[in-house]
Amino acid sequence: MAEDLLLYDKDGQSLLDDHALRILIALHQENLTAQAIASRYRVPIAACYRRVRRLTSLGLISEAGFVTEGRRRPARLYKSEVDRFQITYGSGKMLLLLMLRNGTETKTLVGIPPDVAVSGTAPLLPHEVGEYPSA
Repeated sequence: MAEDLLLYDKDGQSLLDDHALRILIALHQENLTAQAIASRYRVPIAACYRRVRRLTSLGLISEAGFVTEGRRRPARLYKSEVDRFQITYGSGKMLLLLMLRNGTETKTLVGIPPDVAVSGTAPLLPHEVGEYPSA
């Protein structure tokens, strides 16, 4: 895995969009199937599977086994590989720092789209939004 995550893929799609962040937060709390993530966190099932594949390829989540009870076919359980994450905001940008369970630190810079930024205001000083240790 690269030291810095690429924020956008070759088609300009965000690698850590709203759905991906919801999945990361969900799996940070407990191991879940894609179906459970989709229903509990209101992520469309097709989008959930796409983001799960992407997050797995980035090494941010991994398979944790299978759920078989009450099912015709086993469903994959996923778990987070993120130990802690920290979000810092300043100068119209957000920095997401991920500390993985294997000791790797990785970060990505998230820019605010120009049509959302308020013009004529001074840039905000960086401040810590929060740090969320794993349970």
